[in-house]
Amino acid sequence: MSGILLVLIFPRFNFEVLAWFAFIPLFSAIEAKTPQLAALSGFITGMVFYSWGLSWINNTLINYGNLPQVVSFMVLGLLAAYLSFYTALFCYLVRRVCKDNQGLLFLFAPVLWTALEYIRSTHSEYGFSWLGLGYSQFQTLPVIQMAEITGVYGVSWLIMLVNVGLYLAWKSWKRGPGLNMGVRFLSVTMLVLVLWLGYGSFALNRAVKAPSLTVALIQGNVEQAMKWNPVYQKVVMSKYKNLTLKAAQSKPQLIVWPETATPFFYNQHQAGTQFVNDLARQTAIPILFGSPFTKNTIHYNSAYLVSETGDTQGRYDKIHLVPFGEFVPFRKILFFIEKMVVMIGDFGRGKEATLFNVAGHKAGVSICYEMIFPDLMRQAVKNGAHFLVNITNDAWFGKSAASFQHMSMGALRAVENRVPIVRAANTGISGTITANGALKDETELFVEAAQITKISPRQGGLTFYSAYGDVFSWLCLLATGLIAFAGLKKEYEK
Repeated sequence: MSGILLVLIFPRFNFEVLAWFAFIPLFSAIEAKTPQLAALSGFITGMVFYSWGLSWINNTLINYGNLPQVVSFMVLGLLAAYLSFYTALFCYLVRRVCKDNQGLLFLFAPVLWTALEYIRSTHSEYGFSWLGLGYSQFQTLPVIQMAEITGVYGVSWLIMLVNVGLYLAWKSWKRGPGLNMGVRFLSVTMLVLVLWLGYGSFALNRAVKAPSLTVALIQGNVEQAMKWNPVYQKVVMSKYKNLTLKAAQSKPQLIVWPETATPFFYNQHQAGTQFVNDLARQTAIPILFGSPFTKNTIHYNSAYLVSETGDTQGRYDKIHLVPFGEFVPFRKILFFIEKMVVMIGDFGRGKEATLFNVAGHKAGVSICYEMIFPDLMRQAVKNGAHFLVNITNDAWFGKSAASFQHMSMGALRAVENRVPIVRAANTGISGTITANGALKDETELFVEAAQITKISPRQGGLTFYSAYGDVFSWLCLLATGLIAFAGLKKEYEK
């Protein structure tokens, strides 16, 4: 039941309210169980949750990775099993450390869940932040405003705290004599929630800056089979030219194309490079776009900015690559799997969060998958970015929930750094996320679009999260260790 409820709190279901009691069935299931049996319950919960929540991976692996269905389900099963390990470990440690100590459970479960979620989300190569608990509240703006201090992991902590508080209150009510203890847990839970929402309301009521930058988001809707087929090169560029000229009529200050929009290597393909530069000069508007780049036989997934005069202003190379898309993890073991991106060899990794100058503002760029990593996205803002641009190609996801899940995670990046984010996706969803995390000007999937949007670049100082990063998560890691040590020490002393 917990696994099913967790699936329902994310796009496209978006029953966010279920998150606040989704873990109660799991807590009931592991009550009075041995740590080993509790771990089994946690693993089953995780397998239901991740196998269903990430089922779009099958569409990607079968249709674009050319894997047989059986192998595709095996890969999904391995990923779900890996993620379920954390749920199993959570349940094991809850029972091992807390046993029947309700006060310890109330303190331990929220910090433990947050610590484990942080660990599984942050590895520089294999981190996977998808379906993190805090992302489920992207539409409940008062809840996510605290992310400017705690990051998304603080929202995960709050959700788990409420789950534990409600579970302990329900348990006490069910048994009768322990009602006073249940009232105490419920009172503390409600106090924390009210204070949290109070801060969120305060943050939302701050003075709103008037939009000062107009951006055009170009959604080419180019099929994967067309992108690198030389036969369709002129067709693809004609699409982008027509959409760009249409957008230019609104006189935006920046035009954004998606990830790998050009079916050639910019600055290494003479005719294609001239085409983009001439288009920027013709419209007299800077164009930011994705294009591959090669250096010393190593390919990079890159973003370029061409000025209104047709000059190349800079290049950003993608730092965090997509497993199975841009490199194959554990290649010696998974030798039978090839990358889904048609390119020779694995991609190289960028080194720094490059900034681009746009109409007096500085823009940080992320490419595709990078938007789901909090610490990576904050680097550009810490370096001075006033707004963020995400370019992506979500055609791999088809019409599944993945595109909606991907877009929703950007809401937390915007709040964490208090900067607006504009997003251009090849097949959608393109759109804007305000500094408060509200989504607007979203496009439909699999349509051509020249979306005009207005944003208010950051003017004030850095948020706590932008400046200092995952301090809250590190405190949860520390608290997890201290509480576990104290609980186990007490057990051994007996």
